[in-house]
Amino acid sequence: MKAVGIKNLKNNLSRYLDLVREGEVVYVTDRDEIIAEIHRPVSPATVVFSRWEAFLNEQERTGGVLRSTQTGPSQVHSLTARLTDAGGGVNLQDVMDELRSDRFDG
Repeated sequence: MKAVGIKNLKNNLSRYLDLVREGEVVYVTDRDEIIAEIHRPVSPATVVFSRWEAFLNEQERTGGVLRSTQTGPSQVHSLTARLTDAGGGVNLQDVMDELRSDRFDG
């Protein structure tokens, strides 16, 4: 078990992360008060996000993106099938309105 101040942690981060990898518990202090605990490395089973997924998650968190509530390919697949089967006789505005409908439903 180690205790380290914020400034020292910042200046020697790699060293303290190596200790955590080795199983050491590191307490982070601010003016002699423990404010955080670093106690284990991330397990290999942790999901790794692509840069694109990380970007979308951040945009969603900050309100820049509103993700669809629809799950699976069913909505897009059914609209694509309608376009293919209709031979061009589909109103594209109606298709767009249907795709966007989940944004405005209560």
